[in-house]
Amino acid sequence: MLTIDVFPASYGDALLVSYGAPDSPSRLLIDGGLTGTAKSVQKRVEALDAEIDLFVITHIDADHIAGAVRLLDTPSFAERVKAVWFNGRPHLEQFDDLLGALDGERLGERLDALGLPWNEGWPWRIAPGSPPEHAGGPVFIPDRPVRVQLPGGASAVVLSPTKEKLVKLLPVWRTTIRKAGLVDGVAIRRDPPEPPGRVLLGGPTLQELADSPTDDDDSEANGSSIAFVLEVPDGASTRRVLLTGDAHPDVLVAGIDHLRGDADRYRIDLCKLPHHGSRRNVTTEVVALLECSRWIVSTNGKRFNHPNDEAIARILVSNPGSTIYGNYGENRPLDSFLARYPMSRNGYTLSRPRAGHPGSIVSLDDF
Repeated sequence: MLTIDVFPASYGDALLVSYGAPDSPSRLLIDGGLTGTAKSVQKRVEALDAEIDLFVITHIDADHIAGAVRLLDTPSFAERVKAVWFNGRPHLEQFDDLLGALDGERLGERLDALGLPWNEGWPWRIAPGSPPEHAGGPVFIPDRPVRVQLPGGASAVVLSPTKEKLVKLLPVWRTTIRKAGLVDGVAIRRDPPEPPGRVLLGGPTLQELADSPTDDDDSEANGSSIAFVLEVPDGASTRRVLLTGDAHPDVLVAGIDHLRGDADRYRIDLCKLPHHGSRRNVTTEVVALLECSRWIVSTNGKRFNHPNDEAIARILVSNPGSTIYGNYGENRPLDSFLARYPMSRNGYTLSRPRAGHPGSIVSLDDF
């Protein structure tokens, strides 16, 4: 089996990946969304009576980490977690001493208190004597994708972040953790909304939308995202799921280009769109390297106008016949796109839960 629960995480990410034998699957939790998302995650995990073999907190934006803090502050949930990947202050400080003494971040403090295996399995360690003693080395790639074995015979081929992306986060770490609400007494600060896409006179074609020039994402926090390809053996073949966090497109392109080798494209079974379908992350260069027909967009469409029209157009132009999976029955940007580019005329499928029933489950066993 290989299924993904896409939780209703507002404009954030929270995904539960289950794979392996149906009677004893392995499970990965990717991010925890905003604080309010934690309740949905905990309810589902308890209903499954599941253990979380690995909890990956991709980066320190509030819409990915705030719910993770709440979950790990809940003893009945934390005891289900067996290991964590998260690049905290002890890991970033391996690259530079710019930070000095910092306010304690609640997630790092919680992981230290819980004594959970932290960034275990990486080929490097933090410097001897650096607290906490049980933490493994930073999750990053030195120059090319790194393969790490996971429970249940699967593996993660890590594409992001690079050392350079983590170093860029160092000078703004204090500001970023405050914005994410990781300092006691400081509320989460919201970034300004992203503007809607340009509407060309007469309406652009899909190709015109796809070709629209856009700047690449330059957020230091997003650049530090952990992104990887989950590979799950399935008989004589291997299932591949690309889990991108909010990773920068240049790093994704470099990693995918390396993995495809001599092939024209790198085949994957499913991709979670980076940065909720932002035009600045879902670039033509990224999707043109992928042979994929299934794409998850995790957002309610509010505040940031995600997914952007340009991102969806780039997917459909490069991979005709694709299916887009949403986790909300109502999403204004998707509704607008659907009205202007009907599925029947443009050869794609949009799959969403019924309005008022957020969250979705995508099962690769159905294909």
